[in-house]
Amino acid sequence: MSLALALSAQIQLRGQYPLQFFFLDEGFGTLDPDLLDTVITSLERLHNDQLSVGIISHVPELRARLPRKLVVIPAEQGGGGSRIILEKM
Repeated sequence: MSLALALSAQIQLRGQYPLQFFFLDEGFGTLDPDLLDTVITSLERLHNDQLSVGIISHVPELRARLPRKLVVIPAEQGGGGSRIILEKM
C-alpha cells in the first residue's frame, strides 16, 4: 500500500492537473486483524476534500467501515451485463 500511495504522490507532483481520485487494490485479505485496523484507520485519515481513495476489496471488515460503496454485481449467464449499485451507510 505504501508503494502505491508513494507512486500516486509522484504522479501528482509531475502532472499538470491535480489527481483527485486514487484506486487502491492491495492484498487486504492477507492482513491480520490488528494490521487491517491500522490500514483502514490510515486510509480514513488520508481521505480529504482534495483526494478521494477508492478501495477494491472483498474483505468484510474493510467493507463494513467504508461509508460509500460501489458494489459490482456480476453478469448472469444468458442475462445482461454486470450491474453497479451504490450503497451508503
